[in-house]
Amino acid sequence: MKTLLPGNFAFGRILGTFILILFFRNLALSQATAPIKWGNSYVNLSKKTVGGPVMPGDTLEIRTNFYVNGTYNGTGKMFDVRYLDNVPTNTTILPNDSLRLVTNEGLTFRHYTYAGGDDAGTYVAVPVLPGDFQIRINMGATPAIPNGADYMGILNINGASTVQGNVSKPLFGGGSIISTGFRVVVSGAYGDTITLGAGQIRYRQTAGTLTDTVLKATQYKILITAPTTLCSSTTSTNFAAEFGGTFGSGVGRNRSTGPTFPIPNYTYLPNSGTVPSINDGYYAIVNNISPVSSTFPGAALMNSCAGFTGINACSNREFNGFWDICGDHTGSATPAGNPPPSATQNGGYMLVVNADLATSEAYHQVISGLCPNTYYQFSAWVKNICPNCGIDSNGTPEYLQGVLPNLTLVVDSIDRLSTGQLDHGNGWQQRGFVFLTGPTETSITISIRNNAPGGGGNDWALDDITLATCPPSLLLTPDKPDTLCYGADDTVRFAISSYVNNYTEWQLNKSTDGGTTWVPAGKDTLNRADTGTVVPLYNMVSGLYIDTVTRYFQVPASTSVTIYQLVVASTVGNLATTSCAYTTMQPKYVYGVNCNVALPTNLLSFRGQMQPGGLANLQWTTSGEVPGLQFTVERSDDGTHYASIGTLPGTAIPGEGATYQFTDPTPVAAQSYYRIQLTSNSISQYSNLVLLSNTSINFDVRSIQNPFIDQISMTLTAPASGTATITLIDLYGRSLRRVVQPVTQGLNSVNLYGLGNLPEATYALQIQYGDHLVSQKLVKVAK
Repeated sequence: MKTLLPGNFAFGRILGTFILILFFRNLALSQATAPIKWGNSYVNLSKKTVGGPVMPGDTLEIRTNFYVNGTYNGTGKMFDVRYLDNVPTNTTILPNDSLRLVTNEGLTFRHYTYAGGDDAGTYVAVPVLPGDFQIRINMGATPAIPNGADYMGILNINGASTVQGNVSKPLFGGGSIISTGFRVVVSGAYGDTITLGAGQIRYRQTAGTLTDTVLKATQYKILITAPTTLCSSTTSTNFAAEFGGTFGSGVGRNRSTGPTFPIPNYTYLPNSGTVPSINDGYYAIVNNISPVSSTFPGAALMNSCAGFTGINACSNREFNGFWDICGDHTGSATPAGNPPPSATQNGGYMLVVNADLATSEAYHQVISGLCPNTYYQFSAWVKNICPNCGIDSNGTPEYLQGVLPNLTLVVDSIDRLSTGQLDHGNGWQQRGFVFLTGPTETSITISIRNNAPGGGGNDWALDDITLATCPPSLLLTPDKPDTLCYGADDTVRFAISSYVNNYTEWQLNKSTDGGTTWVPAGKDTLNRADTGTVVPLYNMVSGLYIDTVTRYFQVPASTSVTIYQLVVASTVGNLATTSCAYTTMQPKYVYGVNCNVALPTNLLSFRGQMQPGGLANLQWTTSGEVPGLQFTVERSDDGTHYASIGTLPGTAIPGEGATYQFTDPTPVAAQSYYRIQLTSNSISQYSNLVLLSNTSINFDVRSIQNPFIDQISMTLTAPASGTATITLIDLYGRSLRRVVQPVTQGLNSVNLYGLGNLPEATYALQIQYGDHLVSQKLVKVAK
């Protein structure tokens, strides 16, 4: 049975999602007056308003569309019109549903049952003859039942009728627009690809002829895949063309340079304005959608233009009362985007498209130089720019949204994601996905396809296209340098965190010339290699994959400063490729000092306190001073890089001591570290560190040596002088070592010695200061 809405081939209105043809306005639209146009598309009904990838179980509506002008072949007539198609691969026909004719809003205005012999539509699961189709819909003014020999074949015209442009409804632009549809359920698994059927609109140009004209649908390919969350940081190189996907910026509504990729079958308009307008099948690159560069977004809209003048007039909008008045998206944090710039103001550009009948690519780029086995994010920002472009079946304006834009993001000719219907009220919306390149893949083609043909709507802007990696974060932990005696062991530890789980290969390098050259760090004191593989674990709190790399290196006697850096990549091959590997921005500095040739001078104390104005006053006391002694005061605001801020000569009688003070002329930062270098006759030594802050200092354990061999070193900060109780406990809860350690306000270094005889095992270290208690698991290893 068929269900017919009131009015033969008529229906109340055509707004919404997806059919062909251009804009309704009575303008000289070259695209709308083309004799015949056609296209095909699909809608993921399961994600109709939110967009996303195609997943198992989703319902798709497969659509084929055509437009015929009233002047086609002199009469506008197409004879014996019928639609033939097959169910796409990896899908099944939706049970208990129907074949249909739909509006470009997606509303069904004719149903046809799957069964043969009762109406103008038929579905056959297994065609009798090779080469026959599974689906047939007869069309025209008086369509009848498909019948006769081989009625699912291409040559059978039984029951097919006549479509006449500008007579058969729905009407548009001096012609008629027709759309077919049937629904399928995705039956394939993740990783499978759906291929649309070889759909055809067949007709004859004159009555009685035996020759068909065939309008063939494109067999789009669609990947079945799970949804992905866009990563929060894509700080690596953006491979997108068009000024890194932003389309650039400048003064003047129209960009002075043309598009990198001309949209096929569309006309680029380099000088759009009130005349010429951005008509159907046209596109432009502009910084303000207003044709007169109005800066007032609240101008009147059709059909409410009467009485409004000046900045409120409809003439400030495209087509005298349609489309938004707005700027681009780049740099904006709101759906409204940037304010519209005037003709003399600098503004960001965007691509603006007035959709044509046929679906087509709006952006296309071949990209080389990518990294194998690497996750990339492909995304874009899109905005529906017309709130009132809808028309009814007679081509009469209804001043509703009309056809809603629906774009598809494509990689290597395979559809990966649909934006879904873009409602005007949602403003700028980001759509995108994350994908993994193949084991040897270094080049891809990306494109953005307009998956919703025009016709009373489907006018949109595109901006901020991104193709970039989701880079890992590499953090030195703890983030501080070390000053150690020559021959001492130092801990080098970096934490790796990433949105994806395949940054697993790493290389630890070192530099002894201030970072000019880097070489592999070599085996550490536990004879472990300077390169390896980690297995990141997912952290549900941060939403990241996390692991650490830890090595122990002996401070060499041949150099005063050694710098370590970690390099991470997704494969061993990528590790050796600079553009595919990531290097920490927080290297580890290790300062070596000669502790065996010590100055006879002793630093009895070194303290600091805040003075009015945020200045630091440092005091220290010595004993056993030698001739020529000099004190160099050094400061660091990051705990890594120190700079000299003053020098004082020793003043004590040789062999005696003295007390000194120094005021830093620069106010203290949030946290500033101070140390003193004592030098005499080319022999030097460093003091302990003093930490001062222009705010209160919290109790905090900055670092703990883990694992340990025969001693545990730790650094902690205290808000005031006092004592810290440090207890080492085994897994049975027994206290093995307990030390009450005096601490001063600021930074304190604490050591537990004599632990070499403990068995290799896991222990707990508890540090208590006042009512603060910190507990940390430690591992004892053999040397």
